[in-house]
Amino acid sequence: MHARDFSLDTLLANCAARHGHRLATVDGTQRLTWAQLDARVTNLARWLLERGIAPGDRIALLLTDGAPFLATLLAAGRIGAIAVLLNWRLAPGEIAWICGNAEPAMTFVNPRFSDLLSGAAAGEVHQVDESHAGDGFFETVAGTAPGPIQHGYDLGLNLSPDRPIYMMYTSGTTGRPKGCLQAGSAVAASALGFAQHRRFTPEERLLSVNPLFHVVGMQQVAAMLACGGTSVFAGRDDNNAAILDLLHRESCTTTSAFLTICFPWLGMEPVRNGIMPLASYTGGAGMGRPQMYEFIERDWDARVIGGYGQTEICGFATFIDYPDMLEAPRSIGWTLPHVTMAVLDPDGQFLPPGKEGELCLRGPSVMLGYWRNPDASEAALGHGWLRTGDLGTMDDRGRGYLLGRAKELIKTGGENVYPAEVDAIFVAMPEVADAGCCGVPDKHWGEAVKAFVVLKPGCELTRADITARFKGQIAGYKRPRYIEFVDALPRDPIGKLLRRELAARHVTPDQAA
Repeated sequence: MHARDFSLDTLLANCAARHGHRLATVDGTQRLTWAQLDARVTNLARWLLERGIAPGDRIALLLTDGAPFLATLLAAGRIGAIAVLLNWRLAPGEIAWICGNAEPAMTFVNPRFSDLLSGAAAGEVHQVDESHAGDGFFETVAGTAPGPIQHGYDLGLNLSPDRPIYMMYTSGTTGRPKGCLQAGSAVAASALGFAQHRRFTPEERLLSVNPLFHVVGMQQVAAMLACGGTSVFAGRDDNNAAILDLLHRESCTTTSAFLTICFPWLGMEPVRNGIMPLASYTGGAGMGRPQMYEFIERDWDARVIGGYGQTEICGFATFIDYPDMLEAPRSIGWTLPHVTMAVLDPDGQFLPPGKEGELCLRGPSVMLGYWRNPDASEAALGHGWLRTGDLGTMDDRGRGYLLGRAKELIKTGGENVYPAEVDAIFVAMPEVADAGCCGVPDKHWGEAVKAFVVLKPGCELTRADITARFKGQIAGYKRPRYIEFVDALPRDPIGKLLRRELAARHVTPDQAA
């Protein structure tokens, strides 16, 4: 079967047919089999068609992770609609801009996030309670008695598998996010490549802790669709102890968790009765601490796997096992079965092993492009490759090495922040003459945002004042964690800010915001 001959809907149909009696999701007190999940997707798809939703229409999701999120995404894909996966960490103004760009015909929102839709053109809004109460919207619409399962062709829709299924918005260098448009076939290819590499079976049980609006969380859950495993969703309000209890209670076999979750487990008796159900742990290459990886492998008897990827290629594109990490600590590993990697120069010419250039990727999981942004799409997909914007090399064994970011990207806790987004907030502050930010090392989040601020003569502004100004204007993870007041910023002869010089300066405790 060619990669573009299937989609998430075909993966779901296969799971419902082959593993219908097996658990698909564990979500609080609700447990759905694959047959039940497929029936709910059918019911919701019918309802969306009755409400006038047509192929190509956008449906925004501002929901916590769980069965309602997954069923709504799959139902949208079944009728050819495009799900817009909204990040509930964003500020209302950011949500409003995305909705203005995507123009959703309908929005599903958890009541706790309703305030985030203030001022947003969200279309027809429906509230979905995460408690799954019997009289709630999701149970009433999707949980009705199932009729015959109907897929796109049953519903009278002639839909191509490579049609768009979702958009995830990623930050842009101009300060405005870009809608990364992914085909259902691309997400399925990524899921199958992931599951094949990890040798997943229907016995797999994923502890899902990464939000589904994030590509890492989505790829993990999609991999369960590929293998017929179970997605066990941690609640948004669960603390580290509750997540550990959930892992044991549900005998989870795999997860992709930041070390901020795993570190506290050290003091919580993670191995109980001689068993640590976690069979594998996935994290971004270079994002963790070697001693913690060693501890997970040795004392927890769990397998550590690192990786590298992007939203634009549906998640992880490479993986590296722990023994290879020890052999090549800076390596991001080898590509997944469906991905090809190369190092190219600015003209798109291949560079030999050891030569520094731009890491580029190719394969069926590469994005279709950026929504309503042809210039950015052409820049990213030029020369027939996905231009990652990351500098790197490859060795003669085909392993990749990440050297640095060609783009001025800050990666904090798995989220992307571009300095221009943060700089723009300072522009509106009357006391500020100049400001710029960069990423600095952070022991918990990999990187944190640090701002350098030049005040106008006679003006005063404290770190607390600046933090207060940022609230409500930009997502919390984008706010400066450190602020240094300086007399001037380093700039080149044409006025361009030299962020690398800023990043080289020491961070001191008194600079914490």
